[in-house]
Amino acid sequence: MKKFLKQVLNAAWKVSVVLIGVFAILLALRIGQLLYRDYFGREKWNDKTLSCDVVVKAYSRDRYRVYNKKTKRYTTPKLRFVSGAPKRDSLTVFCDMDGYRGFLNVNTGDIVIHAQYGKAWQFSDGLAAVIYGDKNRLGFIDHNNELVIKDIPHDPGYYDYMFKDGFCVIDTWDDINDEDIHSVYSSKKLGKIGEYKKLTKIDDNNHIIAKDNDGYWLLDREYNKVFDSPYERMEEAYGIDGVFVTRNWVKQLVDYDGNVLEPFVIDGTYRLSYVSGITDPYYELDGEYYNQANIKDFEPDIMVYFVNDNQGLMNPNTGKIVTLAKYGDISMISKNLIRAEVNELNVESVLLDRHGNEIKIITKE
Repeated sequence: MKKFLKQVLNAAWKVSVVLIGVFAILLALRIGQLLYRDYFGREKWNDKTLSCDVVVKAYSRDRYRVYNKKTKRYTTPKLRFVSGAPKRDSLTVFCDMDGYRGFLNVNTGDIVIHAQYGKAWQFSDGLAAVIYGDKNRLGFIDHNNELVIKDIPHDPGYYDYMFKDGFCVIDTWDDINDEDIHSVYSSKKLGKIGEYKKLTKIDDNNHIIAKDNDGYWLLDREYNKVFDSPYERMEEAYGIDGVFVTRNWVKQLVDYDGNVLEPFVIDGTYRLSYVSGITDPYYELDGEYYNQANIKDFEPDIMVYFVNDNQGLMNPNTGKIVTLAKYGDISMISKNLIRAEVNELNVESVLLDRHGNEIKIITKE
């Protein structure tokens, strides 16, 4: 009996060891399966279609491979990402596992330009912006990976490096003058064709109001200058095929061919007045009040008109211009004396008579 019991216990022990071993093997296989799925498994819900034959297959941990369904083969190793199919080109951007960008063909899945750039943007008008070199310079390459536009000034946080209708506008910040600089590049001329401080598209994008160091220009949709010379100021004339332009303190309305539609334009008017008499103030319990019974406002036959941010004098009865709109604020200080602010280095304002003649200059202290 003892011998039989001993045999049973030995057999049970061996079976237990075998079962534990089997369980350990199954557990190891399951853990391995989970780890494999975590590191190498597919995530089909994140797949992307590049063309009718080419798809981007997604894997765990944000890894991707490009697969050609027609040839039934993978065309790339594991990648960090693949951009979507561009609207007007056959090449799209990909990023390898080291963080470098290149380009592949969306119709075949084959890598055309190997990963070598710090950053890259989609092709447009046959060119693609890339960040290249040790100094992270910006340039444009063609489909042959030739750097056709080099050393473009750029701000790291700006990303709109796409050509539209043959042109790309790149914005940078001028720290010295504390303003934006808009540089215009042409895909046909393969270089910069203009630099402006302001660009505003008008007339359903057929014309552009541009400002540079010389003044304001009117440009056509291909950034050609319409007028021969700049103006001091230019504004869109809403609802009219033209623009408001200002030169030598005179504002006019001109059409897109430069013909004058309105030779003299003003933005507004107001009449001048001054206080001819005022009594001493008296006080009430709930505040300060003035007895205005003796105040008289004198309104002469002269008024102020506005042109942009400047002011001038006009006769309201005849419409005759007394002075050009070259002053700042204008106020009447007596029946026949007017004070006008002057935007000059050492001059604060001038005193004018009612005919607009400067009779005294007030300098800054």
